[in-house]
Amino acid sequence: RPAHQSAELISSTSGTQLRATFVHRGCGEGRTRARMPGMHLVVLNWIGLLVSTGLGIGAGILLLKYLSRHELPDDPEGQSHGFITDALAYVSGVLGIMLGLLLFFSVQVFEDASASAKSEALSLVDVFETADYFPTTPADQVRRDTICLMRSVATDSWVAAEAGDLTGDENTAAWATAVRAGIQALPSEGNAEAEAQKSAMDSFQQAQSARQSRILSSVWKLPTIVWVVLDLGAFVFAGLVVLSLPGRRRTALVLISACLVFTMGVVGALSMFATPFTRLGVSVQPTAIEGALVRLQGTYPDQDWSDCPRLAESVGS
Repeated sequence: RPAHQSAELISSTSGTQLRATFVHRGCGEGRTRARMPGMHLVVLNWIGLLVSTGLGIGAGILLLKYLSRHELPDDPEGQSHGFITDALAYVSGVLGIMLGLLLFFSVQVFEDASASAKSEALSLVDVFETADYFPTTPADQVRRDTICLMRSVATDSWVAAEAGDLTGDENTAAWATAVRAGIQALPSEGNAEAEAQKSAMDSFQQAQSARQSRILSSVWKLPTIVWVVLDLGAFVFAGLVVLSLPGRRRTALVLISACLVFTMGVVGALSMFATPFTRLGVSVQPTAIEGALVRLQGTYPDQDWSDCPRLAESVGS
């Protein structure tokens, strides 16, 4: 039976967009969706910031009381306040630079994962279309296997990436083996066929490399010491703000709360970008490969677009 696929045109102010909805029966049924493991990371980081800031406020109040009792009488109050302001500027500057760099690197992880997904889709399309240079019988088999591989990538392999499984998906790997064997079995007597076979194999290898890069980007994690330094910075920053505003605690709490909310937003954003397949806020979706399947089915309607069997089951599915 043909695979159920539907496309609807959505009108918008910027023009008409094509949204494709895929239901590939026989693919994507061997795994269950990951339940956003990245959310735990975000919540833990937020809790760490809240606890560190609270401890910093308490430490600042205790230090303020201590200094008010033991400060040397000949020490000018304005000079001490200036030292505290300098320390506060140093700590806040270091924290700002750290958060900016971390956000930049996490966005790079997200962009690399998105680029790998697009490269994988384009390479598999090249494999499919290169089959046009060969006789119908072997070419149709390569196209059929490539269709099933692309479907498995858009479902099974994506779920494996969401789960952070570096081994990938077994069903996708099995279909990739079938595509490789089909390319190797293509006739290559003439120069044109030999060149086309080499091109198809090169495109297939590019797709494999892009898939591996995409899967590896799903488990990018920051070292624990980075989060410890951020929490320590929040602790020191909160304490210094309290010390710098000894007679205006409410003002200090407002400033600390505003900075804390902003910092939590930045930490949440970099955690989301650093886990591009967890469907947490922002995520890389198989849009490119699904769109490629829509185009290929429209261009090659006579090919076999029926349901794909499962060649292998993932461990723990």
